[in-house]
Amino acid sequence: MLSEGEFHTSIWEDGVEVWVTQMGNLMNMNTAFVDRANEIVAIVDPFDAEKWCSKLEEEGLRPTHLLYTHTHRDHAAGFPGMIDRFPDLEVWGHEDARVPSLLGNIVFRKVDFTNTWDCEPGESEDWSAGSIEITVTHSPGHAPGHVTFHGHGVYHAGDLLFVRSAGRVDLPGGDPQAQQRSLIRAKQILSSLPPDWRLIPGHRYDNFKGEVPDWISLEDALKHNYFLSNITMIE
Repeated sequence: MLSEGEFHTSIWEDGVEVWVTQMGNLMNMNTAFVDRANEIVAIVDPFDAEKWCSKLEEEGLRPTHLLYTHTHRDHAAGFPGMIDRFPDLEVWGHEDARVPSLLGNIVFRKVDFTNTWDCEPGESEDWSAGSIEITVTHSPGHAPGHVTFHGHGVYHAGDLLFVRSAGRVDLPGGDPQAQQRSLIRAKQILSSLPPDWRLIPGHRYDNFKGEVPDWISLEDALKHNYFLSNITMIE
């Protein structure tokens, strides 16, 4: 298991680096896609700006893109610090994640997107920068405009899925029926991907085989995640 702020790096077959780290009291999992040749660093839900900036400085890199699964306060915790230090960052999220009517609730943080995806629930869009190519799927339910990302050997689930469970739907903006549809779509996507790819959950919450892992293989997720193994179609 990763310690607080520790980074695990793997290099995909196309040369894109995938960084995974765990930060904060809620054990938020962050993923970054790094294309050194083109000096591109795309970070999913950066939690701690200081830790991220320190790691990037050590590597001689700087962030170029922030990609948000949703705008709950814990997932957007690093946004102010990253923007203060790198004001020219491209900041991406789904159009439905702007939620101006919900910003008065402590659960949400305002994130000033510079660019948005606008696909319908269950639909996907391809996103690329340099050699980084990922698929973005609109997966609402836990929060409006929630998205997942997959590419370069990982499926970053945000709070749609954890290792053995799924995100709650009782917070403002939650929608149980939308969550069920998103989980059905996620099962379809995971079933189509190589089984040895990794599912990176939004948080390191669940026990699996005697430990609380940072990630799980897609094969194991499909077998052992309660929601994926038991999900049924909505009548």
